[in-house]
Amino acid sequence: MKRIVLLVSGLLLSAFSLTAQTPQFVSTEPANRNVVIEEFTGVNCGFCPDGHRIVREYQEANPGRVFAINIHQGVYAALYTTQWGDALAAQAGVSSYPKGTVNRHVFSGSATGLDRGSFASCGNQIKAMPSFVNIAAQATIDATSRLLTVNVEAYYTGDAETADNYINVALLQDSVIGPQSGGSNFNPAQVTADGQYIHMHMLRHLLTGQWGDQVTVEGSSVIPQGTLIQRTYTYTLPGEISNEMLKLSHLNIVVFVTRDHQEIYTGASCEPVVSNIPQLGAMSMGVTAENVYGCSDEIIPYISVMNMGETPITAMEIEYSSSLSAAQTFNWTGNLAYEQVEQIQLPNVLANVGSATEVSAKILTINSNPITDELKTASITKKAAAEGNGDKLKIIIKTDQYASEAAWKLYGPDGSVIKRKSYTGNASVKDTVIVDLTETGCYVYEVTDAYGDGGTKHQVYDGSGLRLVNGTASSYGTIAQYDMKILSLVGLEEAEGVILQTLVYPNPAKDRVNLEISMLQATKANISVVDMLGREVIKLGDVSLASGNNLVEINTSAFSNGAYFVKIMSNDGITSKKISINR
Repeated sequence: MKRIVLLVSGLLLSAFSLTAQTPQFVSTEPANRNVVIEEFTGVNCGFCPDGHRIVREYQEANPGRVFAINIHQGVYAALYTTQWGDALAAQAGVSSYPKGTVNRHVFSGSATGLDRGSFASCGNQIKAMPSFVNIAAQATIDATSRLLTVNVEAYYTGDAETADNYINVALLQDSVIGPQSGGSNFNPAQVTADGQYIHMHMLRHLLTGQWGDQVTVEGSSVIPQGTLIQRTYTYTLPGEISNEMLKLSHLNIVVFVTRDHQEIYTGASCEPVVSNIPQLGAMSMGVTAENVYGCSDEIIPYISVMNMGETPITAMEIEYSSSLSAAQTFNWTGNLAYEQVEQIQLPNVLANVGSATEVSAKILTINSNPITDELKTASITKKAAAEGNGDKLKIIIKTDQYASEAAWKLYGPDGSVIKRKSYTGNASVKDTVIVDLTETGCYVYEVTDAYGDGGTKHQVYDGSGLRLVNGTASSYGTIAQYDMKILSLVGLEEAEGVILQTLVYPNPAKDRVNLEISMLQATKANISVVDMLGREVIKLGDVSLASGNNLVEINTSAFSNGAYFVKIMSNDGITSKKISINR
């Protein structure tokens, strides 16, 4: 049996003892190739979860034979990217997503990139091929120093095709909870109860560099049968990669052997054994806050806590406060395992309405044991409720090309839903709904997008035509909420008993104003616009108005910025509506 040891600067830090002449854990029996699927993906790729599902099901059907590496790369990868992805995608010829390679093998044409529908069939071809090399790994992590040590053995049961191969060691992370487009539609098994996505096999680092650690046999045209390679690689794990925390208990290793930088002969995986974990420990990860809707002066603080010790945390005392609320203590009970993170909702605190409020929290004790935790703070600005008047609200919705993802609700002063609507189809919808109001008070408007990309433009006007809500399609993700305080059921300009019901929108306006006039009966009305000094700036003259709703468009492109009044005079009275021009 031939013993080969190569020291490669920067990659190989040490080898097994030079006296070790026999394999310690790699098989010496001839075997077929194992499958390594490198899947190119991204959180904004709506069809990528279908690729994840296909790979997961293929792994479940072939335990110990199929290993997946998910590479977040390209235009859809807003999160979780690594420095290795672009070069791997370029080698595979990837230009659309989801795509993947199966053992970097060329099955047809010249590129290795495959559509997701080919993963299983191509993998089956690889599994049927004999392999002249076996590979295996064992790994440990010291929790105190965060040192990862990976021992790799490769044993050649036959002569290699070439004189040099490459050992590759990939560090992966499982159970990363975060966003993902299309998860509910294509891979619901990996969607959490609150709509987040469970990312698996995520590439975090390549311990052996972009293309691996070279293995050669000096003076030989091939790596001969009976050759044993034993190597050790180390890596000090950072706290996070690409803004995502590295949880030691969620890491695993995939190792594989390649010819040159292309063909993967076979692969294997192992889970590191974590040692030197403290018995008891915890740390707060950060503090956030969200608004309490319903025109209140309160906000909801949250603290994220991670268990850093082997002992489950079942009780915590947490101190919390805000700029307006003195420090108080919250007693939490539950069961938090090692490296598990929980976002804990704390009791409401007072906030400055219309300006920034600072929220703070820290852990005082865990399982009745005092700990030293750094105080975490966050700032939130609670927006004041938009104030309006009139006995109706006008809601205008324009969806993106997927109307079925959009819905909205209007909550009344008692918190109940007084109006709701959802849409159907895969085309854009524009909708206007008038909601009659029967009481003053606080109303909450809520718009949702099931896909999570905030694809609905939305506006709400009060009974006087004043715009209370102006939401763009990109102003939210899954949900947006707004407080609206209706002060009077009579419009500001209709308080003198005129018989016309009118709405003016948009307001503020730029080059155009729509005047919607509701008539009890058909008549003619004289319509004009005057400035704040009462000077007439535009005159439409007599306009015939039918019974019911009438829409009149006014060109305001020549108006200067400022306030104006639209005057509507008929035999039944005079109505004036205030408009603002703001370009």
